Amino acid sequence: MTTIWFIIRRAARPWMAWGAVPVTAAALLGAVTTMSAQNTGSEGPSVLLSVELPDRPTAGAQLFAEKQCIRCHSLADTDDRVGPDLGRILFEGSVVDLAGDFWNHSPVMREKMQDLKIKPAMITPSEMANLVAFLTAYRYYLTSLGDPGNPVVGEQIFREKRCAQCHEQSGGSLTQLGPDLARYRGGASALFLAQAMWNHGAEMGRAMANLGAAWPTFRDTEMGDLLAYLRAGAVGAGLDPVYFEPGSPRRGRDIFFGKSCSTCHAIGGRGGRGGPDLGSGGTEFVHSVAEIAGLMWNHSPAMTAEFQRRGIERVTFSGQEMVDIIAYLYFVNYAVVEGTPTRGAVLFLDKCGACHSVGSGYRVGPDLSTVEGLDGPLAVIAAMWNHGASMEQELQDRGLPWPRFERGQAADIIAFLLANRKPVEQ
Repeated sequence: MTTIWFIIRRAARPWMAWGAVPVTAAALLGAVTTMSAQNTGSEGPSVLLSVELPDRPTAGAQLFAEKQCIRCHSLADTDDRVGPDLGRILFEGSVVDLAGDFWNHSPVMREKMQDLKIKPAMITPSEMANLVAFLTAYRYYLTSLGDPGNPVVGEQIFREKRCAQCHEQSGGSLTQLGPDLARYRGGASALFLAQAMWNHGAEMGRAMANLGAAWPTFRDTEMGDLLAYLRAGAVGAGLDPVYFEPGSPRRGRDIFFGKSCSTCHAIGGRGGRGGPDLGSGGTEFVHSVAEIAGLMWNHSPAMTAEFQRRGIERVTFSGQEMVDIIAYLYFVNYAVVEGTPTRGAVLFLDKCGACHSVGSGYRVGPDLSTVEGLDGPLAVIAAMWNHGASMEQELQDRGLPWPRFERGQAADIIAFLLANRKPVEQ
């Protein structure tokens, strides 16, 4: 237990300690079973498995220790463990793909647990949801630690991007166009500064136009280095330190739609046009938070022009809003899961049909159309994990290989199961 909480405290530094933030909402990623028809192809229509976004993605941290995952896996630590360091792995795909990876490696994990005399833990659907959310969140928060920015390089960027033309770093002057940024030294989080830059983007654009200066853009780690420079040193006079708690993807979703971001940006093909689809399954948001802020800054002039064209007031953020928005965009592809039931039917027959049926009664294992509680993706994955040892023994007795899922296959099978669920007799 000590190790995992030490890691969490270390990861929390940019926002203060996570434990200091009072949060009462549970982070439940339990899937909503409502499915809607999507793209229709030669294999039949796909359906959307709507997975709830987490409110507090760090809720799985304690479970990671309690379920003894920490015995075999570290999280961005220097200690060598039996299993891979889960804090350094880029988990691609959806929440179902991540949970499917658990399944693929479960025989090896059980073997190692047996060697270490660890009893495999039973996991409820909500616990499985919290664990996979935590592992995804940890990678998200780690991006702000892995490369905190170089203040020396940041000072050079400050000069090269001509920020000094409007902002002094000490003293200020009567002819200075922008505020003296020295007051932010040491007292503001990187996200506070990124949010302030965004909020004042329109004013800065007008000032630069008057000066005949080009809008500065940032690439790679430049924004992180600049923010490191602006934050370096002692706390500015009269400024209380400003911190952000870890973002809430669920709150970020509400802010995204509440501020009409969906007017110009679609999420997975649903929403407005004019800006890029932010839920297209790409890797735009698998970067550091500073890099994401840099991307927003780079596109600020184009977005301002689009606001004016549409007669929309420029969106600004306050308090926790930007970090929640970024958390939402980071998690959105993780929570949007599509599966094709007809493809899943073929996969089910190949990977599961030797022991289970869907609608044809009990075989070696139960008919999965009537098993109580299999009402969502995470519930199915949790049940598979909990019964993995007995399934592995049965497959060995029959001389059958352990079925493995490639990317997207678990979603197809789950879509097939959910599409053929029957009411459980009371």
